[in-house]
Amino acid sequence: MNLKFYDEYQKKVRYKFGFYSLLLMTVLLLVYISRPDDTLGGISYKNAIMVIIMISALFFLVNVVYRHAFFDQYTRRPFLSNAFFLVMAGLQVQRAYQLYHFGMDLPDPINTVEFLLLHGLQIAIHLSIPLTYGVRTLVDWLSVKKQNAEETRQSS
Repeated sequence: MNLKFYDEYQKKVRYKFGFYSLLLMTVLLLVYISRPDDTLGGISYKNAIMVIIMISALFFLVNVVYRHAFFDQYTRRPFLSNAFFLVMAGLQVQRAYQLYHFGMDLPDPINTVEFLLLHGLQIAIHLSIPLTYGVRTLVDWLSVKKQNAEETRQSS
C-alpha cells in the first residue's frame, strides 16, 4: 500500500494498529492450535484460519477508521467509499442468503455455524468502515456541539 498521501499521524496510527492486529492474530492462532480438535464445533482448519484473519482485519479497520487514519488526505469526504462498502455489504448478504439455501438443499448440508461465522464476518468487515465512520462523525459533531455550548455559557 502506498502511504505517501497520509500524514504522519495517520501513518503512526496505521502502523500501531497494524502491529496490534498482528499480535491479536498471533494470540488467536496460538489459542486455536492449543485447543483439542473436538472443541472446534466442526469448523474446518482452513475456515478457522480465515475467521482468525478476518477478526484481525476487523479489529484493524475499526480502529483505523475511528482514528481518522483510513481515508487519505485527498479523501476528506469519503461518501463514495462508504456508499461502496454499504453496497458491497448488501451484495454479500444477498450472496450469503442464496448460498445458504443452496447449501441446505445439498445431500450433505453445510455446517451452519461455520457458514454464519465466515459470511457474518465478511459482512461485518464491509459494514465496519461506514458504520465506524458514521459513529466517529457523530461523536465529533456532539463534541463540537458541547464545546460550543460551553463557550456560549462562559461568554454570557
